[in-house]
Amino acid sequence: MPLTAGNIEHGVVAARPDQMYGWPGITRTADNEILVSASERIYHVAPQGRTVVMRSADAGRTWSLPQEIYNSELDDRDASLQTMPDGTIVLTSFSTTDWVPYILSGTFIEGTPIPERWLSQWQALCERQGLTGEQPQRDWLMRTEDGGRTWSRPIDTPTGQHAGPGVLADGRLIYVGLGPVEKRAGICAWESTDKGDTWEKVGEIPRSKETPEEMGMDENHLVEISPGHLLVLFRTGTGDWDNQFLHQSHSYDAGRTWSEAERLPVWGYPPHLTVLSSGAILCTYGHRNVPLTIRAMLSYDEGQTWDYENFITLYELTASHDFGYPVSVEPEPGEILTVYYLNKKYVLVDGKYFHLPYTEDAGGIMSVRWTLK
Repeated sequence: MPLTAGNIEHGVVAARPDQMYGWPGITRTADNEILVSASERIYHVAPQGRTVVMRSADAGRTWSLPQEIYNSELDDRDASLQTMPDGTIVLTSFSTTDWVPYILSGTFIEGTPIPERWLSQWQALCERQGLTGEQPQRDWLMRTEDGGRTWSRPIDTPTGQHAGPGVLADGRLIYVGLGPVEKRAGICAWESTDKGDTWEKVGEIPRSKETPEEMGMDENHLVEISPGHLLVLFRTGTGDWDNQFLHQSHSYDAGRTWSEAERLPVWGYPPHLTVLSSGAILCTYGHRNVPLTIRAMLSYDEGQTWDYENFITLYELTASHDFGYPVSVEPEPGEILTVYYLNKKYVLVDGKYFHLPYTEDAGGIMSVRWTLK
């Protein structure tokens, strides 16, 4: 029998007037607390976004104030969290200068002007650091041994994308993405046996004919279903609105060999996977098309098939804002906590996106507490 959702409760993890929070990560600590990471910033693409974490000791009912983890003058974004078998928590993120061409031009990507109060400050930053927008992305990783209260210095790693690596029961980390050195088009599996200090390529995922190299396959998430059996789902079709379908691949030898990445009949992105105590696999994802929704679907056969026709709507937007990237944990058997971001500073008007100059209710990191029975 398919599981059904109930007791849906909405809440707020972090929010501030005129402040955006984006791209959350989530994990349950060894002490059964829940940590959520996010990028706190002014706009969707802009410098000086800082990485923060929020903590809940009551399964997501209440939250601490944001704790700053990392703050550079660049664009620090997409922080993910994983708890290792020994309790160590790994946070992965990346910093970019993709925003620089817009700052130099004085307009956002949509062509709307950047408010002067930020433009002069950010243009001075570009000049001071000699930024042109051609600097390579910096991927980095931090660790904590005390449940997220203190953190190590960041180290350079190849794990810079949303959701980061997956953690295996034996303590290995597996990251799926482009090669960390050559940045080639191939989709590689990389393994770390020392909590992210070093990485070795162990496999490569073949594309299907439906996913040629020119079609992006990124923002994936990986889970271990059983020893050696890994499942990864991808966002695909970046830049091609008609092809934003999820894809997936399996490995039965801990990432050495993989099945061909196949397209699922599921439009949305990016995926986040949770192996539930019932044995079912939960996938939460954003549906950035009408209706604008945060969705969940389930697999009852280790990801071989998905009950996508009975997807669960966790939240539906009433206006066309920037939103999505849901991630989930199971605090107690059958109880799910899903968090996502909602950015009301970014709105669709007459088919074009605009940044609002000031927004009292800017959204934030939002939560949904719900049950599966």
